Amino acid sequence: MAPVGKIIAISDAHFGDETQLLDDRHLVDRLLTVLADRGPVSELVLLGDMVDLWVETLVPALRLARYFVEGLTGLENVARITYIPGNHDHDVFMNAFRSGLDHQILHGDLTTPKFMPSHTYERFALKGLAHPGSKTGFRMVYPFVVREANGKEVIFAHGHHLDFFDASFKGWFRTFWLSRHIIKKRRKSATLKDIEMANVPFYSGMSVVPWVPELVVEGLRFYRVINFFAKLLRTGSLLESPRRDTLIRENYDEIAMLLPLFGHPEPGCFVFGHTHRPGVGKIPGTAITVANTGSWVASEDPDVPTTTWVEVEHDVKLYRLGDDGPELMYSESI
Repeated sequence: MAPVGKIIAISDAHFGDETQLLDDRHLVDRLLTVLADRGPVSELVLLGDMVDLWVETLVPALRLARYFVEGLTGLENVARITYIPGNHDHDVFMNAFRSGLDHQILHGDLTTPKFMPSHTYERFALKGLAHPGSKTGFRMVYPFVVREANGKEVIFAHGHHLDFFDASFKGWFRTFWLSRHIIKKRRKSATLKDIEMANVPFYSGMSVVPWVPELVVEGLRFYRVINFFAKLLRTGSLLESPRRDTLIRENYDEIAMLLPLFGHPEPGCFVFGHTHRPGVGKIPGTAITVANTGSWVASEDPDVPTTTWVEVEHDVKLYRLGDDGPELMYSESI
C-alpha cells in the first residue's frame, strides 16, 4: 500500500447486455476525452462487470469491449490500469486462475493453490484488447486492492460480496443464499474464502447459460418477475430517492460487516460498484467514507443517474458525464 496520486474508478459497463451504453463509440470518445483532461492519473481501476458473461459468451462480449479497453490503455496520462472482476465477469478471473493451475500442474507441482486472499494476474482476457504498443501497466487483481490516499487506506472492490449480508427478498434470490445455507450448516463464522468458494458454482453456472440463448431469455424473464415482487414488497422504501437509498440506507451495515473479512475493518474509504446506484457518504458513527461508482448501462429509473465515475485523491468525488463534460455530483473528505 504505497501512496499514490489521483485514482479513477469506473464500474459496470456490462458489455454484452442489451442495456450497455459504451457500445456507442461516440460516448466512448467523449469519456476518453474527459479522462485525458483529468491530469496525471496514477491508477485507473475497472471495478468489475465490465463484460456481462451471464448474457453473452466471452468472445462476442470482448468484441464489444475492444474499442473501450483499447482507448483506455492508449491514454498517455494514465500510469496503470487495474481490473477487479465482479460477479458478471467472474469467469475472467476463474479462467486466469485455472490457467495458472494448469501451468503449475504441467510443471509437476501438485500443491493445492490458495484461492484467497487477493491474487494478481498479468495474463487475462481483457488484456488482449489493449492498445498496440501501450506502455500503460494493465493487470487483474481479485477480489480487492488497497491503496493509500490522504494518509489513509482506500479499499476498492466490486461489491458483490455485500450480497452475502443482504437478508432482503431480492438479495436472497440474487446470489449469496447458497453461501449462507452452507456456512450455517457448518456452524461457523463466514470468511471471505467461504463466501467465494460457496458461490463459484453459481457464477460458473451463470457463465455457461449464454451458450444456450434461449436460457438467457427465460432467465431474464424470471429475474424481472423476481424484481417486480421485490419492489412490490418494499414499496415503502421506494418512496424515497433511490439514488441515495441503496448506498446510504441499505449498504452501510453490509459494508461494516464485510470490511473485517477483507482484513481492513476501518479504512478511510471503501469504493465499490455493483448496485448501479452512484453516491458518496460516510457510515454513521465512523470515519469511513463510502463511494459507489454507479454504472454505464441504461437505467429504467430516471432518478438513478448513469455514466458516472469516482475520483480519489485528497478527497472522494463522484462525477457524471454531462452534455458539456464532467459534472461534480458529490464530494466527501477521507
